[in-house]
Amino acid sequence: MELRLLRYFVAASEHGTVHGAAEAVHVAQPSLSRQLRRLEQDLGFALFDRAPRGVTLTAAGRAFLPIAQDLLTRDERATATARSIAGGDGGGLTVASAGTTVTDILAPFIVAQGANGPISNAIEVVPENVYGVFERGDADFAVGTRIPPAEFRSRVIGYAYLWAQVHPDHPLASAETIPMARLLREPLIVMSRAHGVRNMFDTAVARAGLSYTPAIETESSSLALALAAAGSGICVLSDDSRYGLRTVPIRATDGDLAITLYGVWDDKHFASTRIEHCLGALSEFVAELYPQTTRRSEARPVS
Repeated sequence: MELRLLRYFVAASEHGTVHGAAEAVHVAQPSLSRQLRRLEQDLGFALFDRAPRGVTLTAAGRAFLPIAQDLLTRDERATATARSIAGGDGGGLTVASAGTTVTDILAPFIVAQGANGPISNAIEVVPENVYGVFERGDADFAVGTRIPPAEFRSRVIGYAYLWAQVHPDHPLASAETIPMARLLREPLIVMSRAHGVRNMFDTAVARAGLSYTPAIETESSSLALALAAAGSGICVLSDDSRYGLRTVPIRATDGDLAITLYGVWDDKHFASTRIEHCLGALSEFVAELYPQTTRRSEARPVS
């Protein structure tokens, strides 16, 4: 299958006429019509319903369109990367990570690295899909909180607390840590069970032989912070604080709860060395950002 034919197909689907597509791709209209027929023959199904006023996608054409667009996007990315490599520059790296990690860790790291830093793009996905995006090739490496796939290189780049976000007027706001049994006596604002941070907290609670009933469950971490700031309870999140909330570590029987951050990459990637160096710098940055988890030998990673 020739990418040139896919470009013609996408152009025709976007313009709705063979004439408009021919002008867009700078090909004579009769030639473009023949090329589209050839593509349909190669595929074994019709892509368009043809009428005097233009063309419309068939059901098969609509199903095939995103595949063609994806292939063309990957081709453009491969071409750009090849040119960068040939010119001695691999270009900026793309990282896949959860939105909270991007906001609280990766974005500040990019600022600290300056204009010539290694990361130029981040793809935000839910935690359980971070490694999937990386495995598909949409990102050069990943930073996640789940156990990494065994077939790739990985390293621990640091730890971040699973915080109790406390209103500044609450008696627990000035605590160095909050024992889990004490925390569970408070009205708790937690994420829904679809969120990784909720599952981590529930696992730690069960491991301690305790139980609780949430006061509020929400799909939005921003809303959880707002509700805590409004005085509706204490929210349990890995996000940095907002609205004047105090972030206090949660103490289990074997240490303060912390989330392990993993850097994952493919050692066959053309920029493997740069990625490894980037993760090393990121690890140092995380240690400075969350020095408590570095100093506290008793911090317990949860997953």
